[in-house]
Amino acid sequence: MARRRRRKRSRPLAVISVLAVLVLGAWWLYPSEGDALLRPPTPLIGETREPVGTPANSEAPPAPRESASSTVAPESASPIPASEASPPAPTEEKLAAIVRSGEQAAARGDFIAARQTLSEAMRSGLSGSQADAVRNQLVHIADETIFSGRIFENDPLVERYVIKPGDHMAKIARTTMVSPELLARINSIADVNRIRAGRALKLVKGPFRAVVDKETYTMDVYLQDVLVRSYRVGLGADDSTPRGQWRVGTRLENPTYYHPRGGEIITADDPRNPLGERWIGLIGISGEALGQERYGIHGTIEPDSIGKSNSLGCIRMHNDDVEWVYDMLVEQHSTVEVK
Repeated sequence: MARRRRRKRSRPLAVISVLAVLVLGAWWLYPSEGDALLRPPTPLIGETREPVGTPANSEAPPAPRESASSTVAPESASPIPASEASPPAPTEEKLAAIVRSGEQAAARGDFIAARQTLSEAMRSGLSGSQADAVRNQLVHIADETIFSGRIFENDPLVERYVIKPGDHMAKIARTTMVSPELLARINSIADVNRIRAGRALKLVKGPFRAVVDKETYTMDVYLQDVLVRSYRVGLGADDSTPRGQWRVGTRLENPTYYHPRGGEIITADDPRNPLGERWIGLIGISGEALGQERYGIHGTIEPDSIGKSNSLGCIRMHNDDVEWVYDMLVEQHSTVEVK
């Protein structure tokens, strides 16, 4: 009898346990407003949740920052060797092979392949007489592919355009960031203000840029990253031509000369005008050039000063050469590096 009584008393305990489980489950499934703040929300099936503060289109949340004092580099850590950080420079034999390949392409008339190969050789570190020879080759190729009226197949630097009614040369030139004067030269147009609808033009995809080397008194002109012209220049006495990056500013034909240190103003038609017939204003944007606006590229009445440091700081050129550079460089888009 005693055993039966104990079994009867255990039944209420089992019922109470079941009820407790049901109550706890209901609390978890249907939390109160305060309880919900204590537990993370359960995502729906197929739903993902971005970490707080991470944009929905970002690839990953930012890594946590650590203070300098809490970050300790392992003793075995060491800088990456330069040989692993960048590919090694090609050997002289490799460079010579690249140059030969470019010369062979030029010899068989494949100027686009030759230009690409010889440009690669220049970027790889040619110097001395070998660099001069390749520079001359690239200038010759530019005469054929850029500055002539011909359009070579698969040339990425030029395109064909048919003049539309209402077009004018300045408008067309702006689309490719070159000057209307250059387009007129290339397409044998005598007057940039007189073009006719329906005529096909060869367009050049600019902008051009220039690099002046103070050690060699040279200016190399590039169309995008392809060398197309090379000139001798004169520079400032006492190293007064600032190094750095310049942006092309105002361009003037037949400029009036204003002496930077005061004095007589010399008109455009005066044979004593030291600027020649072209002025390309420069605006300094970095390096020693930063903030400078009184320098420029111009012609000269002293051709013997080319290749020397005789100017007040400007870049002098032979008059025929500066006319070409004037046509290639355009305001705001072209840059000049002096190094």
